[in-house]
Amino acid sequence: MDKQPLTPPPVEPGAAGTGQPDAGNIIQPTAFTPASGETRRSRLAIRPVTVILGSLLLVCSLIAWFLFTAKSVLINTTPATAQIDVSDKLNFRLGEHYLMRPGSAGLTLSAPGYYPLQTELQISAQQNQTFDYVLEKLPGHLTVTTTPETNAQVSIDGEVVGSAGSKISDISAGEHLLEVRAERYRTHSQPLVIEGLDTHQQLALTLEPAWAEVSLSSTPAGARLLVDGEAAGSTPLTAEILEGKRDLMVKLAGYKAWQTQLEITAGNPVELPPIALEKADGLVLLRSRPQGAGVTVNGQYRGQTPLELTLPPGQDYKFTLYKDGFQPAHRQLQVVSGADQNLDITLQAQLGQVDIRAPHADALVYIDDRLMGRANQVFSLPARQHRVVVRKEGFVDYQTRILPRPGLEQVVVAKLRTEEEAKWENIKTEITTAAGQKLKLFKPNEDFTMGASRREQGRRANEAQRQVALTRPFYLGLTHVTNAEFRRFSKFHSSGHVKGNSLNNDRHPVVNVSWQQAALYSNWLSEQEKLPLFYQVEGGKVTGFNPAASGYRLPTETEWAWAARRRQNTMLKYPWGNNLPPSKNAGNYADRNAAPLVGNILADYDDGFAVTAPVASFAANPRGLYDLGGNAAEWLNDFYGIKTGLSLQKEVDPMGPETGDFHVIRGSSWAHGTVTDLRLSFRDYGTEARNDVGFRLARFVD
Repeated sequence: MDKQPLTPPPVEPGAAGTGQPDAGNIIQPTAFTPASGETRRSRLAIRPVTVILGSLLLVCSLIAWFLFTAKSVLINTTPATAQIDVSDKLNFRLGEHYLMRPGSAGLTLSAPGYYPLQTELQISAQQNQTFDYVLEKLPGHLTVTTTPETNAQVSIDGEVVGSAGSKISDISAGEHLLEVRAERYRTHSQPLVIEGLDTHQQLALTLEPAWAEVSLSSTPAGARLLVDGEAAGSTPLTAEILEGKRDLMVKLAGYKAWQTQLEITAGNPVELPPIALEKADGLVLLRSRPQGAGVTVNGQYRGQTPLELTLPPGQDYKFTLYKDGFQPAHRQLQVVSGADQNLDITLQAQLGQVDIRAPHADALVYIDDRLMGRANQVFSLPARQHRVVVRKEGFVDYQTRILPRPGLEQVVVAKLRTEEEAKWENIKTEITTAAGQKLKLFKPNEDFTMGASRREQGRRANEAQRQVALTRPFYLGLTHVTNAEFRRFSKFHSSGHVKGNSLNNDRHPVVNVSWQQAALYSNWLSEQEKLPLFYQVEGGKVTGFNPAASGYRLPTETEWAWAARRRQNTMLKYPWGNNLPPSKNAGNYADRNAAPLVGNILADYDDGFAVTAPVASFAANPRGLYDLGGNAAEWLNDFYGIKTGLSLQKEVDPMGPETGDFHVIRGSSWAHGTVTDLRLSFRDYGTEARNDVGFRLARFVD
């Protein structure tokens, strides 16, 4: 088909575009009229079929969505018949399964006879899920009946829950141990299964008797039978007696009790042979004045008065009472069956005379803790041992024991001692240390003057006179501490030698020791005997002392001066007397043997030793002390000090200055031979070790 060219239609005269109006074609305006409501509604109306189809489509979509996203849930219950109720969540049950979307849901399980269970299900994203639940059974109830009928006690699992014949409620379901106890019956025990489910179970039991029948008779009849002390009837009788070991007693007034022990087996009857009762013993009560007398019956000892005896009747008995200091008493008595008989006997004393004397007429005499009067009189006492005490205020009781003898007067002389005298009687006059030294007790209680007169030849300025009082008792070593004794404290100590002359022999006094070493040795010895330490030590050095301590120490200067110089209210000048030269063997001083060793010697004296000698080589002084002059000078406890002039103020038990740089050294030694240093008032001082200075021990009594 041929294509024709498109040409516009011819324009009519007056048509648009010509620019000329056409009266016939002019558009005229009209009034506006809105469309009616009916017309709009007809345009927007939805048909019912469309709605229904849309709804069905939506529901199907929701169902498809739920089926696609839901999980299969299986809920198993015990019991299987439990009712299942799922709440708070959309679910569909298909047979035994539920379709539910993930999340939580409330679950309630219930069944008759069980406790309901409420819980929450947690549905996970897993496709198939199983939940298992076991419902708890409700408790059960039980009634136990017994044959014979009793009010038996019922226990379950060891706990009493009721009695036979009554309902026992709320027993947990399951296995239990049942026990039924009834008086005079054996305990019944068995396993028990409680069904629970709020059911009421019945259990009938037959109880086994726990006794046996025991038959017995007595001659005479009418006696009471006691079983384990409880009345069970009168003979003749057959008694029901519980199983086990039982004590049987048959009693009748005027007869001895018959008794036996039986082993009773439940259900096995016992018939005892006839019992012939014996007449009862008689009762005899014996009393004596004084009490405590020994008693024999027909020569056999039975005890002391007051005494109650049961004796077979129908015969005579001989009673003898005896007591120290009294004459024996004899009685004869026939005992009557079932009767109470008394024997009251006054013993006749055997007296001895005791004359008790005392130096104080007003002293009181106590005999066997009874005040008998004043001393210095004769007492008549029973011939037995007595405790005698003679007492006077301010004195320690005198005590003794005495046995008076008839026809022989005895004398007791009571030595009354003051408390101070009694105290010293119990304190040793000589003691031995753990290292073997001997110390002697001294109780000076004396005033005297220390130092030397200015007019005394050889006196030095440090020997000023002063008044002292020595009142405190003390022990003082008989000799110096020896090398052997000191080496128990300091194993490697050596006292050395002087130009080849040894100072180190075991029995020689230890020398070349400082004051500190001597004080520390004293403390060491106190420790060996567990005594309070006298010296106070810090960092291995003595820093002070405790004057109240009773441990070992060095002597005070006052003690040393009293022990060395004081004789019959005077003060000695030299150890041997008041004049030079020393008497033969007066001690170990610088004699002719020491000439090569020291400068000043006693040229006309020979003691046989150039240096130290064994301790106690020379005679002791009048107090029994050795070498207070000679052999070795001695460290003392006191700090060194100097007093000027004669002090008029008396010092009591002085222990030297409170502080100082040096300590006092007293006594001469093997190296001394001049008038000055041989005198007992000579005072030296120092702190370091010297080859002519040793020490001896002292200690307070308390």
